[in-house]
Amino acid sequence: MNILKRKNAKKAVIAGTVVLAIAVLAVMAANHTMKAYANEDYWTVKIGKKTVAVLSSESNAKQVIKKVKNYYVADGAELKSIKCSPAMTVEKKTYRASEAPKTSTVGDTVDYILSGTKKQVTYTVKSGDSAWAIADKYGFSVRELAEMNDTQDIATLFPGDVLKLYETKPMVTVTTEQLLTTEQRIKYRTVTETSAEVLKNTTVVKQEGAYGKKQVTELLTLKNGKVVKSEVQDSKVLKSAKKKIIVKGTGTLPAPTDGKTYQGSGQDVASYALKYVGNPYVYGGSSLTRGADCSGFVMAVYSHFGITMAHDAGVMRSYGREVSLAEAQPGDLVCYYGHVAIYIGGGMVVHAVNEGMGIAVTGTGYTGPVICVRRIVE
Repeated sequence: MNILKRKNAKKAVIAGTVVLAIAVLAVMAANHTMKAYANEDYWTVKIGKKTVAVLSSESNAKQVIKKVKNYYVADGAELKSIKCSPAMTVEKKTYRASEAPKTSTVGDTVDYILSGTKKQVTYTVKSGDSAWAIADKYGFSVRELAEMNDTQDIATLFPGDVLKLYETKPMVTVTTEQLLTTEQRIKYRTVTETSAEVLKNTTVVKQEGAYGKKQVTELLTLKNGKVVKSEVQDSKVLKSAKKKIIVKGTGTLPAPTDGKTYQGSGQDVASYALKYVGNPYVYGGSSLTRGADCSGFVMAVYSHFGITMAHDAGVMRSYGREVSLAEAQPGDLVCYYGHVAIYIGGGMVVHAVNEGMGIAVTGTGYTGPVICVRRIVE
C-alpha cells in the first residue's frame, strides 16, 4: 500500500511539472507576440518634406537642428536672426518593434547635412583659366581637382579641355544676421616724392609703411557662412597707419672718390646694362645703341643713374671704394689693364668686349686678370 501511494505521488509531481512548463512556455510566447506587435517612438529630422535622418529621441533630433544652425554663427557674434530654407523640423514617428528603423547619431546627422549633396558636372576650360582658379571657384583644392581628373595633366590646361567636377549643393541654406566686432588692418598709403639729393633714376624708400589697426562692428548677413551683406555699425581707430614714402631721384653727381659711395641699387645698374647686350662695339663711342667702347659703355650706363664718369678705364679705377672680387656685387666696376666691365653676379660681367663680340656677357676672367673691383653705389 505504501509503495502504491509513493508511485501515485510521483506521477502527480511529474504531471504538475509538465503543466507548469506548458504554462511558462505559453506566457513566453504571448510576451514575444506582444513585443513583436508593440509600438516604439522615434523622431525624424526633416528638411522641407524630405526625411534626412531618424534619431532615438526628440532631444537628439532637436540638437541636430541646433548644431546645424550654430555651425554658421561666428565665435563672439551676437545673433540677431536665423532662418533655414527649406525649414528644418522634427517629427515623431511610431514604428512596430519588428520594423524599427536604423537610427543615426547626432554627430553623423550634422556632418551629413553640412556636407550637402554632390553632383557630377563638366567644365570647359576657357582662355586664361588655371587649375587653381577653377578649383577655387568650385570650392575645392587643386589636389582634389587632380584626383577628379586623374587621366589628365591639370598643370597644362588648354582652352576647350573638358574637366570632370563635383558640384556640391547644400541641403539647407542657413541665413543669419550677426553683429560681430573684429579688429581689422588699416592699409597704409604710399606717397612719392622727388629729390635732387637722390641720384637720377634711383628710387629710395625714405620711410617704410606700417599698417594701422581699427575695431569694427558690423551687422553681417550670411548664407551658409558666406557674407552676402555687410553694414558697418561702428568703427574706432586703435592705431593709425604710417604712410610709406618713396623718393625718386633727379640728381646728377660726379662719380664718388676717396672710398666713398652713393646710395643706390647696384642690381638696377646691372639690369639696365644688360638691356644693351648685342649692340655694337665702337672704339671711342659712348652710345648704348649705336656703339660704345668699354669705358664709354660703363660711362653711359652710370650716366642714366645721374653719375658722371670720365671716358677713361684707368680713371675709373679710382672711383668708389675697393672690394675684393669675392665680395663683388651686381653694379660694381671690374677693372683690368686698359679695360672695365660691370659685374652682374655669379662670376659674370657685362661689357663692351671688342668689335667682334660687341656688348656681351662673359666670365670675369675673359679679358685677363682683374686688377681691382670698385663699388659705386650701395
